[in-house]
Amino acid sequence: MAIAVIAVAVFGTYQAQRKRAKANQRAVPAAVPLGTSANAVEWSWGKSTPDGKPAIELHAKTFTQSQDNNRMELKEVELQIYTKDGKHYERVRSPIAVMTVSDKKLYAPGEAEITLDVPVVGDAPHPLTSIKAASVNFDSVTGHAVTDKHVSFSFDGGEGTSDGASYDPDTRTLHLDHNVSVNMKGKDPKSTPMKIESDELNYTEKEGVIHLGPWSRMTRDQTIINAGPAVVKLLDKKIDTIDATDAKGTDKRPGRDLEYSAATVHVKYTPDHLMEKLNGTGNARLVSHGKGSDTTMLGDTVDLFFNTDSGESDLSNAVARGHGSIESKPLADPKGATGDTKIMKSEVLDLFMKPGGKDLSRVTTNAPGTLQFVPNQIARHGRLLKAQQMDVMYGDKNEIQSFHAVDGSTETYPSEEERKRKKPLTDVTYTSSKTIDATFDEKGQIKTMKQTDNFRYTEGVRKAQSDFATLDQPKNLMNLENHARIADDTGTTIGDHIELQQTTGDFDARGHVSTTRLPDAKKSSSDMLDKDEPTQGVADRVVSANRNRLIHYMGNAVLWQSSNRIQADKIDVDREKKSIVADGQVVSQFKDDEKNKDKDADNKTKPASSKAAPQPVFTVVRAPHMVYTDADRLAVYTGGTDFWRPTLTVKSRDLKAWLNDSNSDEDSRLNHAVADGAVNIVQAAPDRKRLGTSEHAEYYTDEGKIVLSGGDPKLSDTFKNSSTEGDKLTYFTDDDRLIVEGAPKKQVKTHLVRKKRS
Repeated sequence: MAIAVIAVAVFGTYQAQRKRAKANQRAVPAAVPLGTSANAVEWSWGKSTPDGKPAIELHAKTFTQSQDNNRMELKEVELQIYTKDGKHYERVRSPIAVMTVSDKKLYAPGEAEITLDVPVVGDAPHPLTSIKAASVNFDSVTGHAVTDKHVSFSFDGGEGTSDGASYDPDTRTLHLDHNVSVNMKGKDPKSTPMKIESDELNYTEKEGVIHLGPWSRMTRDQTIINAGPAVVKLLDKKIDTIDATDAKGTDKRPGRDLEYSAATVHVKYTPDHLMEKLNGTGNARLVSHGKGSDTTMLGDTVDLFFNTDSGESDLSNAVARGHGSIESKPLADPKGATGDTKIMKSEVLDLFMKPGGKDLSRVTTNAPGTLQFVPNQIARHGRLLKAQQMDVMYGDKNEIQSFHAVDGSTETYPSEEERKRKKPLTDVTYTSSKTIDATFDEKGQIKTMKQTDNFRYTEGVRKAQSDFATLDQPKNLMNLENHARIADDTGTTIGDHIELQQTTGDFDARGHVSTTRLPDAKKSSSDMLDKDEPTQGVADRVVSANRNRLIHYMGNAVLWQSSNRIQADKIDVDREKKSIVADGQVVSQFKDDEKNKDKDADNKTKPASSKAAPQPVFTVVRAPHMVYTDADRLAVYTGGTDFWRPTLTVKSRDLKAWLNDSNSDEDSRLNHAVADGAVNIVQAAPDRKRLGTSEHAEYYTDEGKIVLSGGDPKLSDTFKNSSTEGDKLTYFTDDDRLIVEGAPKKQVKTHLVRKKRS
C-alpha cells in the first residue's frame, strides 16, 4: 500500500510538472516561406554615428527577407532619421514598405506619412509638419524621400497639396513638383488665410524661404497677386515677405477696386498675412477705380503703404519715383458733361488715400512737376500747370478739390470750339507766380485760382502783372492786386487794382490809374488828340467796355499828349464812334503848332540864331460838360464856359469849338469857335483892352476875327476910349479893323470919350 501511495504521488507530481513545462514551452516558429531566407515580428534595425548617437532607426511589425537577402518586406513601418544633434528626427510611417539592402532604399507603395522635426524627448511645442503621399521612395542612409503621386501636407500655420514631392532632411528642403496649393493661416485663428499657388515650390526650412515658379499666385480673400517666379520668406512660420517678377495684383473687396503691376514686386506682410507694404520696380503701375473716376499711377518704382488697424490692408498712401505720373480720368457723363482728365507728372509723386483706402485724399510732389487738364468737352480749355512743388487735394468722386503750387506757371489753350470758330482771342495764355492756389467745383472744374508774389500773364500781345492775382473761372475774370499792370500792342494801364475780362480784354482799373495808349497804326483814333503821339491818361478809376472800344476815366481824370490835355471829373472815350465826353470841371488845353512860325515870307527857314525861341501858344476851355465828335471835329462845351487864348478870353453859357485836322498845316488846333448865351469877350494887349458883349459870338483863329451878334452887341476899346454898339460887330484881334452893321431902323452907335487936356 505504501508503495502504491508513493507511486500515485510521484505520478501526480510528474503530471503537474509536465503541464507547467508545456505551458511555458516556446511556440514553434512557422515554416519559412519558399523564396525567403528569414522572417520576424517586432523587427528593428538601426545605425549610429561614430560618436554613438543614433542616426537611423527602422521598426516594423513584421519582417520578411528574400532568399537572396536583398529585399525586405515590412509592415506597419516607422523610419526615424535623426538630426546631427540627436535631439530631433524625421519620422516616416507606412502600412507597408519594401526595402532593398543593396541600395538602402525603402519604398512605400501605399500612403506614407512623413513628420518633420519630431523631438526625441517631450512633446512638440507646436503642430509638426506632416506630409502624406503614396508611392514614396526613401533613401535609408540620407533620409531623402521622393514621390510622383498626389501629396497633401499640413504644418504649423497652414496646409496644402501638390502632385509629386521630394524632401531632403540634410538640407531640410521640401520640393513640390506640380500644381502646388498652400493655405497659410494667420496669427489669429479668425484671420483670413493666404493661399499660395504655383506650378512648382521649393521650401528650405532652415532658411524659411519658399521659391515658386515658373508662375505664382497669392490670394487672400479678394486680394490677388499673379506673378512669374516668386520668393516667399517666412518668419516664425508666417509669411514675412514675397518677392515676385512680372507681378499683377488686384484688390476687389467691397468698396475697393485696385490694380497694380510691376516688373518686380516686394511685399511685406504682418503675422496675420495683412499686406503692410508693396514695392513695385520697373514699369510700376497702380490703378484705383473710384466712384467718379479711374486713377492710374505710374513710375519706375511705386511703393504702396497699407494701414492694418482695421484688420484689413487698407491702402494709405503710394509713392512713385522716376517718371512718375498720376492720371485721373472721370467716368463718362451720359449727358456729355464729362469733366477734364487730370495728368500729374513728377520724378517723385506721393499719393494719400482717405481713411479706409477707398478714395483719394491728396497728391504731393517733392520734385518739379506738371499738372495737365485734358478737356473731354469741346468748349473746355486745356491747361498745363508747372511748379517746383505741388499739393493737390481731392474731394468727392476722386475729383480735384484744390491745389497749391510753389514757383508755378500755367498754360491755357484755346478750346476745340474756339479753334473751329477761329475766335480772335485764341492764343495760348501763360501765367507765372511764386505760389498758385486753386479751388475746383464738384465736377473738377476750376472755380478760382490765386497767384501770389510776382504774378505775370501773357496772352498773345496782351500782358499783365501784379503782386498777386485771382482768376474767377466761371466769369473768366482776372483780378490783379497791388502794382497791377496790363498792356497790349495798343497801350498800357497801371493801377492799384485791375479786373480783366479775359474773353474781351475789357478791364476795370481802380486806384492811382494811369494809361498809355500808343498811336493807332490805322489812324482811327480821335482827331481831338494827335494820332502820331502816345496818349497818356490818369484817373481814380478807368473802365474799358465794349471789347475795349469804350474807355471810361472817372475821378480826377486827365488825358494828354505832350501839352495837349483834357481834364475832368469823368472822361469817356468811344473809339468806335470816335467821340470824347467829359463831365465835371472840364478843362481842355491845346497847343498851337509852331511848324510855320519859323518861316519867313519867302517860305525859307530862318536861322535859329535870328530870333529867340517862340513861347508856346495854348487854347484852354473850361466848362462843366464837353462832347467831342470826330465826324465834324466839333467840341461842344455847355453849362457855363470859359475860353482862353493868349490875349483873349471868352465867357459864355455854351461854346462850340471846331478843330483843325491834326495833319493840317494850320498853326492852331482850333479852327473856329462859336459862343452862345451871355457872351463876354476880353482881348488884352500891352497898350489896349477890348471888351465885347453879346448873346452870340464867333471866333476864327486863323484870321483873328471875332463876330458879335444878338442881344445888343457892344464893343469897348480902351485904346480910343470908345464903345460901339450895333446889330453885328466884327473886329480883328491883329489890327484895328472894326466892322459895324446895323439892323433896319436901328441906328449904329459909337461913343468916343476924349481925354481931358492938362
